[in-house]
Amino acid sequence: MKTAIYIEDGTVQLVLTPESSFEKNAIKSFADKPLSVQVFEGSFYDCRGGWAKQTEFNCDASPYMVSENRDKSIILKIDERGLNGGPE
Repeated sequence: MKTAIYIEDGTVQLVLTPESSFEKNAIKSFADKPLSVQVFEGSFYDCRGGWAKQTEFNCDASPYMVSENRDKSIILKIDERGLNGGPE
């Protein structure tokens, strides 16, 4: 997946361009659905045996209490509450 951060006229965009069929299908799963975006503390890291793990984050932490020295992750989620006429 090619990634870029594009900034112009005060607008910041995170651009994800899929290259493989797996990545293209993953991107398609977000099409035409209500989305929510959040920034969490946490990161992925490699460990023995070829696995990747994620460090924990605290989703209840105030954004003003977040340490600037800790890794952050942008998480894009399909907002299931807005699908199929469910409560929003």
